[in-house]
Amino acid sequence: MALKKCKECGKDVSTKADSCPHCGAKIKRGNLGCGGILVLMIFFAIIASFFGSPDTKTKSPSKTKVTAPAKVKTPEELREERIKNCFSGWDGSHRELVKLIKKSMNDPGSYDHVETVYWDKGDHLVVKTTFRGKNAFGGVIKNWVMAKADLDCNIEEVISQGQ
Repeated sequence: MALKKCKECGKDVSTKADSCPHCGAKIKRGNLGCGGILVLMIFFAIIASFFGSPDTKTKSPSKTKVTAPAKVKTPEELREERIKNCFSGWDGSHRELVKLIKKSMNDPGSYDHVETVYWDKGDHLVVKTTFRGKNAFGGVIKNWVMAKADLDCNIEEVISQGQ
């Protein structure tokens, strides 16, 4: 049993007593103890779950974002997208033609893209890539390669090449 001093008479009084046995003064209790704190926590948890948190409440219709239905692409747009996927977004080079060029180079690491142009021939593309690279003697030279490519990006044949 813990004791504390009475504020009126100054004598020792039990912390469990409601009043001082010496002078009759009321004893104030300030501590809830572990049980009291636990009861309060449960009480606040019940209140919080009853009212809910702000992010669990439904949004009003005026604040909801309405998205438009996805646009259906035309065959021309789909074809253009298919062709565009064959070319690098970084430098505009035809990805498969670059791979083919690098395979035939003495030093593939020296490949430097200059320019790529293409002509749409309906069922295939004609692609011309100009590039720089080191020759067998270590000198950097400018070359070009023209090739036929299908619409799935595959190189069908090399048409011509030169310096």
